[in-house]
Amino acid sequence: MTLDELANFITTKVNDTNTDSVTACKSYINKRYKMIYEASLWTESLGIISQSVAASETETVVSTAPSITFYQSSSAPTTYADFVVAAKFTNNTETDGNELVGQDYLSFFQLDPNIWLDVSGRRTTPTNFVPLPKNGSGYARIRLIPTPALAGTLYVLAKLKFVELGDSDSPCLRGVDNALLAYGEAAMLERARQYGKAQLKNQEGQAMEQLMKDLERGQQQVNSVVVPAQIGDNTIDDVL
Repeated sequence: MTLDELANFITTKVNDTNTDSVTACKSYINKRYKMIYEASLWTESLGIISQSVAASETETVVSTAPSITFYQSSSAPTTYADFVVAAKFTNNTETDGNELVGQDYLSFFQLDPNIWLDVSGRRTTPTNFVPLPKNGSGYARIRLIPTPALAGTLYVLAKLKFVELGDSDSPCLRGVDNALLAYGEAAMLERARQYGKAQLKNQEGQAMEQLMKDLERGQQQVNSVVVPAQIGDNTIDDVL
């Protein structure tokens, strides 16, 4: 459903179809949609980005539009990385690349603070990256560690920035329409001071959102891994 269709359905249902009410309903839908979008790493919220990295480049601004996106939208808006989820670096002279392990500042300074240094003797193919604050234009930044000795290509799996719905746009997240209908109706009921009914619709929206998460966990892109448990100083074998 498009934003127009969602808003028209809700405002018709609550019998409040004047222009101001429809505009308010669209605003409520967009705000709730943003909350849901940013709450999880939905498959449809991810994208793959590749861009060149110069030799000795210490900080990389991920400002290239994604080459692959997983969302379905009526207008397929152009969006960019909000933050980096995973990365891989390939030297221009090589075919295979290194998967980069995401770390934080504390880890490096506890283990080996010298790996952070940008000196010629320590530059090599990066094996890690640290997320940095966004730049002034709002683009994601990361620091490759160690600093690359050779130019290469950085491949990034990124959480993409939220794009607000226009009137003819459809939400990209799978199964989100039902949640937005319930949450949107709840917001309109609160606007009309019908708080008891609004609470019930909010509960319905939460149930629909949980169904979305169940669907996400059950799809093929999610891999299930069995991790052996360790209880205190004993392994699970000691308990069986």
